[in-house]
Amino acid sequence: MNESHDTYSIFISRGGPYLLGFKLVVFTVSLLCCSQLSARTLEQLDYYSEEFFPYNYVEDGQAAGFSVELLALIFAQLNSPAPKVKIVPWTRGYATLQQQAYTVLFSTIKTEPRKNKFEWACPINVSRGKFYGLSDSKLEISSLKDAENLKIAIMKGQAIDGFLTKSDFAAELVPVKSVEQAFKLLALRRVDLMALTEQSLEGHQSSFKPLYTLFENDYCFAFNRSISQQQLTRFQHALAQVRESEAFQQLYQKYFY
Repeated sequence: MNESHDTYSIFISRGGPYLLGFKLVVFTVSLLCCSQLSARTLEQLDYYSEEFFPYNYVEDGQAAGFSVELLALIFAQLNSPAPKVKIVPWTRGYATLQQQAYTVLFSTIKTEPRKNKFEWACPINVSRGKFYGLSDSKLEISSLKDAENLKIAIMKGQAIDGFLTKSDFAAELVPVKSVEQAFKLLALRRVDLMALTEQSLEGHQSSFKPLYTLFENDYCFAFNRSISQQQLTRFQHALAQVRESEAFQQLYQKYFY
């Protein structure tokens, strides 16, 4: 028994610490390997978008639009096939982005309240949030305070909603589920204004006029924060390269001219 104890003591004094150190290194490397294996590439992420013409919408059962085609150009730059894009209601897509790892939502406006919640690749394009009235409106608005006694239609959960909430805006906000519903309420004069992005009026500009600009922000690809910095940088770099290309200019002219 004493001989065994002495042998063990000699082992510990001479080689034990090295053996324990070796095991620790192996364990650490194993953890790193597992971490790398669990991380996903851009090609393995889930991409979500909403019905928002001309940026993203469903056509013949498939996702289409400027942002969807831009995503395809980005993946062509990465030498990868374009990913499948799921078109879902905005509230569902935004909730998924917040709660589910390895998800992407576009076209998402990068605002102050959202800035630190996600990772970003910008820009897809520029978004301008404005107050709109009927084309014959006599209202004059030079500040938010001028609109505080008015009834304003607003899309709940959208960037303008967050902007006005953070601004402690005291007007009566009337929530709507669609741009068309906002149009109808204004046409029936049940509200005085609509708070919408410039792009929301695509094809209807002659019926309404802008009365006040609330903000100007970028439309972006928003990533759940589970994405690795390496993959985010890879996407950002590809987006920057695409925006400098002739293919991007042709795509832009296709949708906006």
